[in-house]
Parts: sequence; structure tokens; C-alpha cells
Amino acid sequence: GRYYIDPDEEVVRLMEEKKRSADEHQRQLEAYRGKESVTRGGQKVKLFANIGNPSDVEHVLKGDAEGVGLLRSEFLYLGRDSYPTEDELYNAYRKVVEGLQGRRVVIRTLDIGADKQADYFQLDKEENPALGLRGIRNSLRQPHQFETQLCALLRAAARGPLRVMFPMVTDVEDWDAAMHIVEHCRQSLRERGVPFNEKTPFGVMLSVPSACLTAEEFVAHGCDFLVIGTNDLTQYTHAADRELASAERYYRPASPAMKKLIAMVLEAAKAGNVPVTICGLAVGNPVNTVQYLQMGLRSFSVSPQNLLNVNRTSKNGQ
Repeated sequence: GRYYIDPDEEVVRLMEEKKRSADEHQRQLEAYRGKESVTRGGQKVKLFANIGNPSDVEHVLKGDAEGVGLLRSEFLYLGRDSYPTEDELYNAYRKVVEGLQGRRVVIRTLDIGADKQADYFQLDKEENPALGLRGIRNSLRQPHQFETQLCALLRAAARGPLRVMFPMVTDVEDWDAAMHIVEHCRQSLRERGVPFNEKTPFGVMLSVPSACLTAEEFVAHGCDFLVIGTNDLTQYTHAADRELASAERYYRPASPAMKKLIAMVLEAAKAGNVPVTICGLAVGNPVNTVQYLQMGLRSFSVSPQNLLNVNRTSKNGQ
């Protein structure tokens, strides 16, 4: 985060030492490449990668991830002046599915709004967009565009193990409304005679405290899997903008409050026999990873560069 203009000998020495230390750390991590993630107690830990576009698939394979725990689908909507077509979306998703060579991919439906804007969506200006119409809220307001994405996802799921996840779900009403549109898309694809996966799993990304507090309702309404999104969940739980440096001390992904919410999700998932994954920047921090392991979490999704670090941490877990 710092630039040194015409550094003196002492600064150069310190930077070279810092680089040697980083290189040694990476060398030690390489010892975990290709090794199964298992805790000291012999429990298997699943490691997935978070990616933003199809070109990141090579990093998933190099990092020995078991698949993609989060593909942010915004990459096909940003940087253009019109909505992508169903075929454009399908071909991009298919490329990811086929590129993963049988590994699982979880694709998050469009999370537009807040810090991710596209003029052609014609979104209303909001005073506090982080608390406004983003994620599934926007998708439900634009059902035609939502259907386009869902049809593409259902078609791509016929090419390999693909799961679909809804972001920014607040309550079970959001889930029910989204799944109603999913069923409409299934019927449309049947009538069109287009191949798709009838049994594509659907889940929710738990980014809002109210969703964690009522996690058992999603399970009761047919949710196939749960994903705890620590980035937004921490922000909304502590009322602390994760991009605001002055509020950094309030942004605590492993706080007692966060642990209570995570514990409630784990309890609901266990009762309903559905899998849970935790993802976000916090999961790549070894201190947080250890605490999540101690709580019983065994599925993690992190950025590709953090895969080996989490693997090493898991081997020192319980």
C-alpha cells in the first residue's frame, strides 16, 4: 500500500527482507499443494474457490480447490450498455462448468446495486444503496431479466455439477418468490424442448442477520444448501461499512455476535440435513479459520491465493 520514491539503502534492505520472508512463506505453503485437507482429528475439510469470471478457472485448478464455492455472475453485466442474452449467459456458464472438469460450481445470481452499477438497469438513486434494492431484491423487481439468467443457469447445469445461489435474501418470502420464478423457467424450457437439469440445487447466501435468524425456514421450504457470506453479514451485523477504514475496529467477522448467528445457521442446517459453506475475505485469515473450524464448519470458500493457507490452517485444527 506504499510507494517509495528513490528509496535509500535502508528502505531497499527492508523491502528485500520483506520479499524474502514472503517468498519463504509461499515456499512453505507449496508443501500443502496436492495434499488432502484433513484436521488433526481426521475430519475432512472441503476447500472451494471464489472467482469473478471464467478466466479464473485455471487458478482454481492450480490451487487444488474442490470446485468453485462462489462465482459472481456480475462479470457478464458490467462494462456494457445492454442486457446479455440467454445464450451469452449460457455459453459463459457452460465454459466454467466444462473448464472445472467435473468439479462443482456454485453460481450466485446477479448482485447488482450498491457498489456495482450499470446504467442500462436504470436503478433509482438511493441515499444508502448498501441497504437498498440490491441482489435478489433487484432480480425480483425485474422478473424478465431474472428469468433470462435462470434459464441460462438451468441449461448450463445440464453440462455438469452446477448449483445456483440467491444473494441478499432477507426472509423466506424472498426465497419463495425466487423459486416461483425458477419453476416458471423450468416449464418454459420444457415447452421449448431445451435440455436442462430438472434437479439443479438451489440455495441462499446468508448475508443478512434476519436470514440467519430464520435459517430453519429456508430449509423447511426446500432450500438445498446454505452459504454464509461473511463480508456482508459482518457489515450488516455490526453496522460497519467494510470499506470504511475509520470503522475498521467494528468490523469483526469472528465476533461473539457473528458466532451466534453462524451457530444458528449450523443448527438449522444439521436439523434439515443440508450442507453449509462459509465464504468471504475473513475465511482466508488463519485466526478466523481456526475459530470457524472449532464451531464445526467443514466447508470453506476463499480466493484462490488463500487456498493453500487455509489448507495448512485446517491441518492444525481440531
